[in-house]
Amino acid sequence: MKMKHAHIFALLASVGVGAIMTAPVSAQSINDLQQQMIEMQKQIDALKASEKKTSIIKKAEPAFALGTKDGLFEFNIRGRLYADYIKVSDEDGTMDMSGTEFRTARLGIEGKAWKDVKYKFEADFAGNEVTVKDAYMQVSTGVGKVTVGQFKTSNSLDEQTSSRHISFMERGSFTDAFGFARQMGIALSNGGDNWTAKAGIFKGSNSDSGEGDLTLAARATYGGEIDNGKWLLGASMRNRNTDGQLRYRQRPHVHMSDRFVNTGHIGNGNDFFYGAEAGFQLGSFHGAAEYGFLNAKDAGTNGGNANFGGGYAEVGYFLTGESRTLKLDKGAWDRPKVNNPVNEGGMGAVSVNARFDTLDLSDNGIAGGKQDTWILGINWYLNRHTRVMANYSHSNISDAYDVAANGIDGKNSVNALAFRFQVDW
Repeated sequence: MKMKHAHIFALLASVGVGAIMTAPVSAQSINDLQQQMIEMQKQIDALKASEKKTSIIKKAEPAFALGTKDGLFEFNIRGRLYADYIKVSDEDGTMDMSGTEFRTARLGIEGKAWKDVKYKFEADFAGNEVTVKDAYMQVSTGVGKVTVGQFKTSNSLDEQTSSRHISFMERGSFTDAFGFARQMGIALSNGGDNWTAKAGIFKGSNSDSGEGDLTLAARATYGGEIDNGKWLLGASMRNRNTDGQLRYRQRPHVHMSDRFVNTGHIGNGNDFFYGAEAGFQLGSFHGAAEYGFLNAKDAGTNGGNANFGGGYAEVGYFLTGESRTLKLDKGAWDRPKVNNPVNEGGMGAVSVNARFDTLDLSDNGIAGGKQDTWILGINWYLNRHTRVMANYSHSNISDAYDVAANGIDGKNSVNALAFRFQVDW
């Protein structure tokens, strides 16, 4: 015990002696010390600034993504997978089939390079083929955003809405029949909180050189907010010139089905489309409608033009209280917010939808046919990125004398049942 006390006493004594010996510190020493502390703080600040620029943020919603804290660079992994089952038959007995397919199996990347430059690349592997989808760069300028590469021509609300967020398994008949697609081109777009405008010039696509082809397309939308909802109006046009003849045809709302309306190759490869569109969301209820006209040059009798048309009207309702998201600054529908996702013990979100779709490909000696379709659909969202879809459709075919599957009366009817299991990231 005495030895312990002796050690403590000796330690206190040495500290006291050291303090006495260092007490008379000069002013110069204090200044030097202060200067060293200032320099050290500068180094710390520089390290913090460097860390702010170069530190990596990791996130998953639900895919893995990387980005810098200063927002200059970003890298996101994208993808989607749709597994379908369908059963379809027609009244004339020319088709009775059921089957499965990957409607979409897509993988890609998107991100930012030096903040003002965005990029996106996606490839689809469905059908044992590799198809390049979006592949472009986008630069923000003082007059708007300039997009260069392969992307969709700016037409149609249904077409501009991602397949991840459409109400039914397939888009409106006219969008495919009239050849809305991705093409190589350059476009200028601008917009605000409630409006969009985009115009572009295109020549071919990734799958062809586009030699001799030229497409001009433009679209504008305007919308506003109402109590517990939003509304949107829009219009678009497309002028297309190609080297060869064009063909207009469509399936009865299931991708694996045969086609029962078809003009065959007609005209001189030039056509002009114009259309109007509208959509609204009011609480859990939504509605949308579009109609478009297409003038096929020199496609009719005696070299006259042929005029075709198509569109749809739909309504939908969320039984579980959610709302369909209408993005006015994008001019398109977006993913809904799921109030009680399955992974949190809830039942997810359930919506019911109904649509009347029409397509008329008969005019001036062209008997491609008319297809009127009623579609009923149920969407069950397990969470924001996963849903199960069920669609039933009944199509009435008339005036389709040029399609052998419909018989000599040009009439037929098609019933289809389809299911989809969908996930995107």
